[in-house]
Amino acid sequence: MFKVINAEIKKMLSKPGIYILAVVLAVILILGAFIYKPTVYEDTTIILNGQDFTTKYNSFTNGIKVDVDSSIEETVSKISSYSIVENDKTLTYKDKIASIKKDLEDHLKDYASSQQKELPEDTIIRYQNNVVNTLTNLKDTVINGVDNIKKGIYTILTSEENFDLFTETINDAIAQMKTDAYKEANGVAKICHEYDTNYRDTIESSLNALIYPSLSDELLSKYYLDEENSRINTVKQRLTAVSDKIIALHEEANTTEGNYNQNFINQLETFANQYVNIASDYSNLVSYELLSNAFSFVSTADELKLYYLKNQNYTEYNSNSNLIKYNFLFEQNKTDADYAHPLTIGVTSNHTINAYDYAYFSLKLFSFVIVVYAVMAACNAIAGEIKEGSMRYYAIRPVTRKNIYFGKLLAIIIMSIIFIIFSTIIALAVGGAVYGFDSLNILTIFNSSVAVTFHPIIMILIFMLSLLLEIIVYASIAMLLSCLFKSDLLAVTLMLVLYLINTLLPVFVRGVNSWITFYPFSHISLYALFGSSIYAIQNNFLNLLLGAKTYVGSSLIVTLIVILAIVIITNIIAIVRFKKKEL
Repeated sequence: MFKVINAEIKKMLSKPGIYILAVVLAVILILGAFIYKPTVYEDTTIILNGQDFTTKYNSFTNGIKVDVDSSIEETVSKISSYSIVENDKTLTYKDKIASIKKDLEDHLKDYASSQQKELPEDTIIRYQNNVVNTLTNLKDTVINGVDNIKKGIYTILTSEENFDLFTETINDAIAQMKTDAYKEANGVAKICHEYDTNYRDTIESSLNALIYPSLSDELLSKYYLDEENSRINTVKQRLTAVSDKIIALHEEANTTEGNYNQNFINQLETFANQYVNIASDYSNLVSYELLSNAFSFVSTADELKLYYLKNQNYTEYNSNSNLIKYNFLFEQNKTDADYAHPLTIGVTSNHTINAYDYAYFSLKLFSFVIVVYAVMAACNAIAGEIKEGSMRYYAIRPVTRKNIYFGKLLAIIIMSIIFIIFSTIIALAVGGAVYGFDSLNILTIFNSSVAVTFHPIIMILIFMLSLLLEIIVYASIAMLLSCLFKSDLLAVTLMLVLYLINTLLPVFVRGVNSWITFYPFSHISLYALFGSSIYAIQNNFLNLLLGAKTYVGSSLIVTLIVILAIVIITNIIAIVRFKKKEL
């Protein structure tokens, strides 16, 4: 086999295609420098008004700090808005609505039986009003809950149609209950029967889609102010610590002749940004905690269609990833500004462009050329050489067809590895020369399950590995087609069509599409599992085309299983076919 590999590599090096590929890569590198215009990632940076230290200090303490403290209190109120306090007892909205529904059942029974007992008319009217008032209370409670959601809890409203159906049905029921039909014989019983027949099921089904989930005692205790070790107390201690530093800096500046020294101003701006970043990350933590709680509530009800999910193109995968991210930051006493974001297309990982951002962009462009080269070489490896007659060279030598097959495949993989390494070195060298290597460590959420921090060069290595695995997949399929067809041109055409489809899929398939889970080629990108899809700005064709994307149902295990299955199955079939093929 090693002789076959050696012979194949020499053959590749003797053909002009390999050098054309090198030229194409160089051209792409040059063109990439002109078209690389990413959005610079901007972390939370505040602007303090004024020119001197004292003015900037007053701008922070009397303006920004007041706003931030207010936003923290508003964030905590998101938790409490899930609850209603009645008679010193805290109820969730779910409990409250269940209580109203129980009252409604009791009032309907009283109303239905009121005429049969020959009660006075004013008593019947009172029973009637009890039903109407309870229905109105039910509607108002749900509407108030929906208003709270829209103000910042993010969920858990379903489609607008469900909400409209609920309010319309309640209004119809109230209008029916307000009629004078109770004066007719059996009128009250008839109205109650009509309620059961025409309104109850509709109200129940739409109501179930609108009710808030219950927050667990554990979740509530994390954020309640009266809990000694709650997160709200922890974040307030952190804010106080930063605030104390700012006050101490102010006192030092006042006792120093260099009151307007730029060093004092720089320190003030650093501390002020720390203060804002702590508050911002805490607010995000609470929001994603609630969002994750809501997703877990509706995950068992497939028929529910979240309003937020429908309109914001959000997924449980992203929600959990961000929750893990902000949990990590909170527990490490860090802020989002302390880390770089995963390398992605369209936006830098830091507040300035660096070599790793440019290298990733260049490698994404290079990857298309390298994959196409590997595919064309694999398609020509069997069918093309049989057509040219050069395959007979192996037939007269003591080499098994199995060794011939794997020798050719491994030669293609080795040349692909050489090109990947070559491209990476060039991209990093050019990026370093133009932009420099200065970068923070990257914080990424692997597989939406664990927070990982590492140097950006590790991210580049992960992308190289991911690209290699994709090349192995496509090369294996191309080798199969080369064994199945007599024409290498047909094999190349089919492979390029398949690669084009898989490449353009993220451009045309957006949001949650359950069918994409069963499409094997949506699971062959290892790199996409390292959080890049979460932070990618996918708002134009180039970003959609080049950006890594994680589909619903993707995971490390699924990705590895799909890659192994495609490679093993295609190669087994190809070898069986090659052994029977006439040379």
